[in-house]
Amino acid sequence: MKPIAVYLAGDLSEDRWRLKVAKACEGEGLNVKFLSPIDGIDYRYSALKKANLSNRVFLHCDYKKIDEADVVFAYVRSCKSRHSGTSAEIGYARAKGKLILYVNDMGKTERYLYEFIERSADEVFDTLSQGINYLQDYLVEMDYIVMENTE
Repeated sequence: MKPIAVYLAGDLSEDRWRLKVAKACEGEGLNVKFLSPIDGIDYRYSALKKANLSNRVFLHCDYKKIDEADVVFAYVRSCKSRHSGTSAEIGYARAKGKLILYVNDMGKTERYLYEFIERSADEVFDTLSQGINYLQDYLVEMDYIVMENTE
């Protein structure tokens, strides 16, 4: 049975949130595969940026991973990033008809800057925990539907 693929879109300055999402869902024993912009890349954001200032290879690799994904889980939060890459990923995912789960836990003064990408999402959450809970429920339901169809 093919796993449900979830692309984790968000800033690269700190990656612990991706691990939190993956652990929460993998702990449920679900058949899920997580994809992200930094799969197989073991270097910090500054090294990634320095190595690729004039290189658009990573964006095209991200698009390929989004093509493979069933769901895009996007997290926009207060940090040094302007979330331009995340915005591009969400736009691409919307054009491809992917389910987009969007978390923005910024305050009102910052949140309005991302109103356009928020409107592109299928579901919107104010906290990472809310987004994770919805994703868990979605994966459980999809896993059940897949199991029903194979029996």
